[in-house]
Amino acid sequence: MSRLPELEGAHLSASQRSLFDAITGGKRRTGPGRLPFVTPKGGLRGPFNALLHAPQVGDPVQRLGERLRFDGILSPRQREIGVLCVASRWRAGYEWWAHARIASDCGVSDAVIEAIRQRAQPPLDQADELLVHDYSRALLDEQQVPDRLYQDTVATLGEEALVELVVLLGYYSLISMVLVSFDVPIPDGEVPPFDD
Repeated sequence: MSRLPELEGAHLSASQRSLFDAITGGKRRTGPGRLPFVTPKGGLRGPFNALLHAPQVGDPVQRLGERLRFDGILSPRQREIGVLCVASRWRAGYEWWAHARIASDCGVSDAVIEAIRQRAQPPLDQADELLVHDYSRALLDEQQVPDRLYQDTVATLGEEALVELVVLLGYYSLISMVLVSFDVPIPDGEVPPFDD
């Protein structure tokens, strides 16, 4: 059970309602790779319930996430490899639960997903995806990126995509911190991805 009480849709302040409507009415709502995030009580699952508790910061956070996920220049596979690296690093169960499914829907193989979960080197055939993984792991694990890895990544992805990757890693680290801090659970009946 989350450390924060679930805010139900029928009992929201005006600013909370505005954020709720932005989340449920935005690009997260429909299409492939979308997950149901409204609870049976009319609240929000995952990090979104926490964001409702502080709508003045929750709104810009959710807008950045929507932009990165649906309007970014990274390929869906590149994006999800980066997100999974963050979820694995933080051991953020809900983030892993949600994005392992999205990654699979984007064509990331089960072998790659499992290797990232175990923090092993994944069997990636595409140079760009391998660089996304290696860059993400270096930045997340070592808090620095070797010059050669930086040069190879910028030469392959380009500066704009690399900046987006770094922002993506920061955004999903923020989301992981929200999930871990407030002990946001995965849905009932699902298998936890990380041993506690």
